[in-house]
Amino acid sequence: MMAEANFYCKSSDKIMITKSNTLVEAGYDLTMAEHDLMTLAINKIHKLQSGGKQVMITAKEFAAANQVSDIYAYKTLKDTAKTLGEKKLKFTLYRDLSIISDKEEDKLSVLKPPHNNFTTLRAEYNWLQGISYQDQQGYLLLHFSDPLAFLIEHTGKAYTKYDYVKTVAFTGASSKRIYELITKWQKLGSTPEMSIFEWKDLFGVADKYPKVAEFRRRVLDPAIEQINKQGDFKLEIAPIKAGRNITHFRIDISVKKKTDTAEISESSVKMLHLLTASQASTFAVKLANDTNFGSKFARSGESMNAFISRISQELQREQDKVTLYMPYLSKLGFKC
Repeated sequence: MMAEANFYCKSSDKIMITKSNTLVEAGYDLTMAEHDLMTLAINKIHKLQSGGKQVMITAKEFAAANQVSDIYAYKTLKDTAKTLGEKKLKFTLYRDLSIISDKEEDKLSVLKPPHNNFTTLRAEYNWLQGISYQDQQGYLLLHFSDPLAFLIEHTGKAYTKYDYVKTVAFTGASSKRIYELITKWQKLGSTPEMSIFEWKDLFGVADKYPKVAEFRRRVLDPAIEQINKQGDFKLEIAPIKAGRNITHFRIDISVKKKTDTAEISESSVKMLHLLTASQASTFAVKLANDTNFGSKFARSGESMNAFISRISQELQREQDKVTLYMPYLSKLGFKC
């Protein structure tokens, strides 16, 4: 118990976080304290490799990792215990149609199948099954939900790694979320182009900020400003328009100083030549109308509009699909 209690200590000049890419790209609305707590807890249970779904975070650990006083840490953990149990986590599930089973859950996974015979759905779960605060001893006991425990167990398959200490000075959860996201995509030089809804869903504010300018002013711009001041990256928001209206954002990434504190898994590095939203939209239509391509990749019962939409999303987000489709893309005039 003592080794577990002292996992994070004040003598650490680096705290390397290893987080599943599914969590990096998941949609949720946590306060900064909740985000910090869950990041440290998820990383701790992953590094300890205990194989369980329960982890302890002490106030002294939280204070050491976040460079705050023990008194602040005690109060933060106690307050967080009252709110975190109700918070939701949204992420993509894959339904593998090649699996024959009477149980629907056997077909579902957070990991993308190594073939095209699957559908996707957006799942919503609680982060935790339970949470308790031990006042006298000053620690939280977190009981992870089954989906979150599964993500932690499979972190090694696709992950993002960064130094937590570099995020301590940030004053908002959105800054920490974007820092994780750009760390994942830094070797590509930009994030994918994502719709306004997708960006808002990432931060758990899909029902807020009806005006794009307000969302950018309240969420994106302050986070970008803080990260630019931090010094590892130079970020610029690139708005994409359809006519006069902004429909998508992309964040362009320049690495200002290279360090050994950020890395992404090999499965993430492979993503090298994703298409822009405009390119994907154009070539998805061409691919869907190509007889040879359609006979091989269209799914049974899939409408033409659904086929085009799926191909467009794959071209923007899945390098293995871009690689798979490249012979057809080349014949249709696409140039890398």
